[in-house]
Formats: sequence, structure tokens, C-alpha cells
Amino acid sequence: MMKNEKRSDLFFGTVEFSGLGGFQENLATALLESGIPVRKLKFSGVEVKGEVSPFDYYKTASLARKNGVRIRAGKRKGLYFTLAKYSTRGGLYVGLLLFILIISIFQTKVLDVKYEGEALPNEINPILEECGIKIGTSVSDINFSEAEQRIMLEVPDCAWADVSCEGFRLRVEVHKGIEVPEIEGTNPRNIVASRSAVIISQTVRKGGAVLKAGSGVNEGDLLVSGVVYDGGDNIMFIHSDAEIIGEFTETREFFVPFKETVQRAEGEQKRFNYLIFGDDEYPLFFGKAFAENSLYSEETRLILNGNVKIKTAIFTEYVEKEITRSPETCVSELKKQIETFEENFYGDFEIVSSNERYYPQEDGIRVQVDYTLRGDIAKPVDIEMPSDFR
Repeated sequence: MMKNEKRSDLFFGTVEFSGLGGFQENLATALLESGIPVRKLKFSGVEVKGEVSPFDYYKTASLARKNGVRIRAGKRKGLYFTLAKYSTRGGLYVGLLLFILIISIFQTKVLDVKYEGEALPNEINPILEECGIKIGTSVSDINFSEAEQRIMLEVPDCAWADVSCEGFRLRVEVHKGIEVPEIEGTNPRNIVASRSAVIISQTVRKGGAVLKAGSGVNEGDLLVSGVVYDGGDNIMFIHSDAEIIGEFTETREFFVPFKETVQRAEGEQKRFNYLIFGDDEYPLFFGKAFAENSLYSEETRLILNGNVKIKTAIFTEYVEKEITRSPETCVSELKKQIETFEENFYGDFEIVSSNERYYPQEDGIRVQVDYTLRGDIAKPVDIEMPSDFR
């Protein structure tokens, strides 16, 4: 991938191009030496693809011809082409140009981040912060190439990354390599108990069952052996396969206090409006659109028959609130905690029974829940073969 740090031309729009044949690597070198910013430059063996500013496309095509590459323009997007579409509306055209001229005088800031592809915020945000990129960072100070390289190096299985700005929004697109499907091996293995339980039923498809239904087992006990006899005196090592349904008990505790200090987004609101025209957006304000310790949300409404939109960025301040709960409210909150816990942690098990015991305390209410659960306790474990085994 090739990027140019300064993207003033790309702000006005981009033209996708693809080229066949010729000396494609030489074309990439020529573009770099000519100072033409190129985004999403990719080689796929027989074809080269990328995006350039509409002001640089004809020079790109000329360089392609000199290097024997047959180039073709593809999708066009951005302010340049949007304005061209409305070029017959002189007032709108001039007004937007004046508006953009005013906006370009002021330093732009990152207001939010858009994740695309397989980009996960918990993976990407720490990398961006280490590169000095966060809400409020000046767009002109961002080193896009550094951020892309760090993502490529630090995100597992990352095959392609693109970090760019669309107006005041940072766009992070990450694509990971095609994962090879996990194919269950044929190596010899036993099946052991994943937890202490009583065996309710078992379906052994391969291997030799060690215990019968009704037997109690501890965690790690052997359930199905991968070492079996072939009917004679010969020992065989096989890939055991079974479903072992066990029943077991667990006790969990939950607590809700009578009084608690919480942070809630109920304070002062700051609103910032943006004009959205086509694929681009422009702020209808000056200065910094950001508020510390606030919850961000946004609203969008259509104007001018849907051709233009107004987006409102809303920052609602977090404030500390003292919450006082009655015993009945505490019990209601505990019920919600228990329900959420069961959905998150016991989704793979059948809850045979649950017994709740509530203990009022000076500062809140505590509950203990005794669960009887039922589910598959089979855990495959490879059999370690001696190095000289034949």
C-alpha cells in the first residue's frame, strides 16, 4: 500500500483506477516520484488498482501509458464530482465553494472513528492512541502510514489495513486473511472430564468408555480411552470421539448496595451541526467539536428533498449521581444480574434447578444462587506418543 501524508487533493474526491499488463511496479515508482497521492494501491498478480485525486488522474493515465499499463477509470466519488453534478445550479455551486474555502482556513479535528471490515475497537484503539490518534487530534498531525503499519504488525492475521479521514471522521478499515478452517485431526486422543460431575448419559462414537452412567467423576478423570485392543493382543491408538452428559452443581454470589455513586449522561448537552452533501460532510461551526467526559451520540435529518442532510453531533456530559435503592429495588436489580449472568455463562448448559438465598446486610443485599446444571463435559486430550514409537 502507498500513501501520501498530505491529502489536500484527495479531500475533493477520488477516482478508482485499474490497470492491466505492462510494468506495474515501475508505474508505482513513477507515481511516487511525481508526488501523486495514491490510496489503496494493490497488486493482484495481473492487475493493479488504486485511487487518485480527479486532478491527478490524467497524469496517472499518462504515466501508465509510458509504462505499458492499460489503465481504466472506475468509480468516482467525492466533492469534485458532486459539485459537477450540480454545476447548473450556480448559486448552490458558488455557495458551497465559499463555504469550503472558509472551512479550509480552520484546523480540522477527529470527532469520531468509523470501523469497517474486521476492525474491532478493542484491538484498534490502543494502537491508534500509541500513534497519537484519538478524538480531538488534528487531522494534519496524523501519520496515516505509521498507523497502518502498526495495525498490520500488531493485529493478528491482518492482511490489509487502511486509515483515512472522511471529513472529520477517522475511517479504519481492516481485513484479515482467510482463516483456514479448523479440521479436526486424526491424532490419538483420550477424552477426560472438563469438570467434576455425575455422568447422566454418554454417546461414544470412537474409543473405549471407561465409566458407566451414574458414575461420579472429578475434573480431569479419564472418560473415554483412545487406547483399545483390536480383539486380539494388539493395541490400537485411536482418535476418541464422544458426547458425555454430566450433571453438576455450582454456587454464585451477587450483591447490590443500597447507596451507590454512579456516572450518568444526564448533564449539559453540546450540539454541533454538519452539512452532509453526497459522501462528504462539512461542519457548520468553528472551533473544536468535542467535550470532555461526555457521551457521544448523533442525529441526522433530511433537507432539500433528501439530497442534503444535517447531522447533529451531541455530547452529553456525565455527572455523578447518588443512587439510593429500596430493598425491593435491590432485589429487582439482583434478578437482572442473575438473568444476565445465566445468559452469558450458562448458555451452553441446561439449568436443571436454581435455589436463591437472599441475605440483607447493612450496606445492601447479597444473594447466593445454587445451580444444578447439565451439559457436555467431554474434553479431548491428545495422547503423547513416545518419540521412538513406530
